[in-house]
Amino acid sequence: MKKITESQKQVLSQLIFVESFDMLASETGAHQGALRDDLIQLINAGFIEVFDQNQKQRLNGYDSDNLQLFSFRATNLGLKSIQ
Repeated sequence: MKKITESQKQVLSQLIFVESFDMLASETGAHQGALRDDLIQLINAGFIEVFDQNQKQRLNGYDSDNLQLFSFRATNLGLKSIQ
């Protein structure tokens, strides 16, 4: 992954704990399309883990067209990238 953008840093900084898509959108003030793009890039880079809606089970796959159905948490790699 190329250099992390400011919006991606903002997303990662909100993901110390598992957060829903809607909560992330609210906390970052990001447009849903921009947030979706950032999340997909960060997931593909291994910086974010995807969880089910109940925030209990980590998932290996997810529906990128329906990210609002999932929750997210930064990985150790993701947190190190914003330090």
